[in-house]
Amino acid sequence: MSSPSRNSERPVEDEDILADNEVMFEEEEGEDLFGENMAADYAERPELDQYDPDMLDQTEHEVMTVEQRMAAEQAMQRRDRAGRRRQRSDPGTPGFPSSSPGGGLSDAEGASSGPEGSTPGSGRKARSKRRRMRGEHTSEFGDADGLEDDDEAMPESFYDLTHEKLDETLSKNQGIEKRLETKIKRCFKQFILKFRVEGLTEPRYPDMLRKMAEENQMHLDVNYGHLQQWSAQLALWVADYPLQILPLLNQTLLEEAARKFGTYRAMVEAEETELRVAVHSFPVREPIRELSTRHLGKLISVNGVVTKRLKVNNEIKRLYLRCAKCNFLSPPFDVESDKDLKPGSCIECQSKGPWKVDRQQTLYRNHQKATIQESPSSVEPGKMPRSKTVILTGDQVDSVRPGDELQLTGIYKCLYDAGTNASTCFPVFRTEISAVHVHRRGDVKLIEITDDKQAQILELAKDPNIRERFIASMAPSIYGMKHVKTAIALSMMGGQSKLTAGKHRIRGDINTLIVGDPGLAKSQFLKYIEQTFPRAIYTTGKGASAVGLTAAVTKDENGDWGLEGGAMVMADDGMCLIDEFDKMNEVDRTSLHEAMEQQTISVSKAGIVATLKARCSVVAVANPTEGRYDPQRTFAQNVNLTDPILSRFDMLCVLRDESDPVQDERLADHVVCSHIRSHPDANGDDKSVQPKLAFKADHIEPIDQDLLKYYIVYARQNVFPKIADIDKEKLANFYRDLRAEAFRSGGQAMTARHVDSIVRLAEASARMELRQHVLPKDLDNAIMCMLESFIQSQKHQVAEELRKRFSRYIVKTVSPAEQFVILLDKMFKSKFEEMKLSRQGVAPELAEVGIEMADMARIVEQDDLQDLNMNEAQAFLKSQRFQISFRVEGERIFRMI
Repeated sequence: MSSPSRNSERPVEDEDILADNEVMFEEEEGEDLFGENMAADYAERPELDQYDPDMLDQTEHEVMTVEQRMAAEQAMQRRDRAGRRRQRSDPGTPGFPSSSPGGGLSDAEGASSGPEGSTPGSGRKARSKRRRMRGEHTSEFGDADGLEDDDEAMPESFYDLTHEKLDETLSKNQGIEKRLETKIKRCFKQFILKFRVEGLTEPRYPDMLRKMAEENQMHLDVNYGHLQQWSAQLALWVADYPLQILPLLNQTLLEEAARKFGTYRAMVEAEETELRVAVHSFPVREPIRELSTRHLGKLISVNGVVTKRLKVNNEIKRLYLRCAKCNFLSPPFDVESDKDLKPGSCIECQSKGPWKVDRQQTLYRNHQKATIQESPSSVEPGKMPRSKTVILTGDQVDSVRPGDELQLTGIYKCLYDAGTNASTCFPVFRTEISAVHVHRRGDVKLIEITDDKQAQILELAKDPNIRERFIASMAPSIYGMKHVKTAIALSMMGGQSKLTAGKHRIRGDINTLIVGDPGLAKSQFLKYIEQTFPRAIYTTGKGASAVGLTAAVTKDENGDWGLEGGAMVMADDGMCLIDEFDKMNEVDRTSLHEAMEQQTISVSKAGIVATLKARCSVVAVANPTEGRYDPQRTFAQNVNLTDPILSRFDMLCVLRDESDPVQDERLADHVVCSHIRSHPDANGDDKSVQPKLAFKADHIEPIDQDLLKYYIVYARQNVFPKIADIDKEKLANFYRDLRAEAFRSGGQAMTARHVDSIVRLAEASARMELRQHVLPKDLDNAIMCMLESFIQSQKHQVAEELRKRFSRYIVKTVSPAEQFVILLDKMFKSKFEEMKLSRQGVAPELAEVGIEMADMARIVEQDDLQDLNMNEAQAFLKSQRFQISFRVEGERIFRMI
């Protein structure tokens, strides 16, 4: 009788379908596995169902607690593991299969194995076959029960990749063979469990794996150098074949994490593969413009700045399809960009389509595109910066923003571009970088400070003169200009932003405007900030437009509109440096009003309504309208800036190039010594050259620049000063007097914003000393800075009058020694001009200029300097600072030349 599948006659409708299936089963030809008399093994035999009463334990036992039960199970597991170790070390007698708990052969099974069962290894084959039939989950490292033992006692030969060959198989477009794939996984797993950094006794990556689970992260950072120390061959394969090797490492990491932590065990059950190995510190750094075909498909490391970031999309990772005819669910398809998706035919109805996507079963992952561009400082002169598209997936999305400087490790890929092919009429592949590890450089919040550095910072903060040392460390190659250095130091520290009850945000960043004559190192101050502060964006007013400073709306390659941040958006949580601020168009300068006060940028273009953050300090530099600053004119007449933009600056610094023989000689000496120290071929003696007319106190020693950077980062990360008890009446009286003086004499317009400015300056002064609270001296320093800004913006005659009128605010913040130095400088300058007039315009030698001590005593006793007395004057004459800069001959004082 023929099979129904080959019968052309249709079955009768009322025929039993199950009976038909039985007929089909009976008619199939095959081997009869049920031998003769085998059913007798299951017959009842009461005579054998007898047990020795002495072997039966019928006594009553106490109920075991959960702890006792777990302890007993652990003891039995240890006993079983010890048995398996002995079996691996002693395979037993050849010809007899070894047995193990839960996986060995019984006597009946061993007897029924026949003659073939006596061959070595037959027991292992039988166990593997039974495992496949049961569907038990076992890893590539051996039995699931003995996995932990394999981790600790696995011989090195089991995962040594030294003599393995991978190039030949991959060159033939063949995948990695199963044996080598298992060995690679073993090698990486042993690396995670056992690798130790030189000098340490504990493995490094188990703690990192635990930290990853505690923070619920989806990646493990692996140092490429560590991988190279563990297995040079594996590190080489990761660099040359990352597309084939990294998925194996990701799978190994997921298995190890799922074995230890329940969070990732759920991912394994859901068949998710989001966990990844983020390889970083790749030793070969490539400039973006030098990426070529030899880098395709390999691991690369590039530096650059993020210029554009698109929205996050959902990319299909594993696709489930259903047949549109029979609704049968097909096996999943792993979607890859370089492979075509060919579903084939339906398993149930043999139909080749159409298909519909099962959106409930399909797995997605986050996908985002960003553009990285060469850093402006690394571009050769006369060349345009190159850029590349970077693909961010998984937990990498939204981890970078425009303006971030990145150290990117990724895979250089090429993709088919239909649009470019249509325009060029020949096949062209576009390239992109698939990110493996992203490190943001310059972000203050992400910079890690070691314990040694933190100890140095805290020790430095205990110095009573830390504020003077911090200010003296600002641009040490620039001579003098203490007021400008103070403003820059306060801008770097910044105040504390606040959110009022009405949800109005008060900025904490300090804006500074520097105006002065040419040749006074204004642009050098900006360059110093760019090199010192972790996140600073430098731009010029002449080459910047409104959209270049704020934000622009552009089209991407798909025709969708997107936002591209400007300089102030890229400087978020940092500093924006604008040179030639007066050269900007008035329309472009107006666009900064919102960004400088509310610290937001609102965009309403092309159907996009968005608000971007611009929480940055602005340090701008401008030149006077006539080329040089005229002290006989008001500030508004010297600078072509409107009051709305000027009121948004917390501090104004006016630099005047005045003739002073003493200062000019010291400045020239300082510049020459700076050139000698900075020469590329300078030796130890040259680098130790100091100006012979060093005008500084011995206790004001600048801070090392490397330590200064960490000091700024630590202060901004950990110090948040609070205003508790400050002299509110003093602040109110100062603002009242200064505002009345501004309306009377002109100069800088004083508004209510400057009250906020004084509070911000006081907070920055406290942060400079790493204090969590604002003291009265911080308020005095802030008032002095604000007063100095206001006085410098006045006419020359008015400025001198204001200094005397508001001297009670100044003397409280200036030390007596500093006041005596200022007094002597004024007296020497006046004496020099007097001697020059008496000699009919011939300037005297500086060594000839001397002042009488009686004149100094008379000025000290005057009412306008009543805070100084003769006791302090005598102490100053004996101080080391006086002896460094001056000398006494009889009753006269001379400068040290």
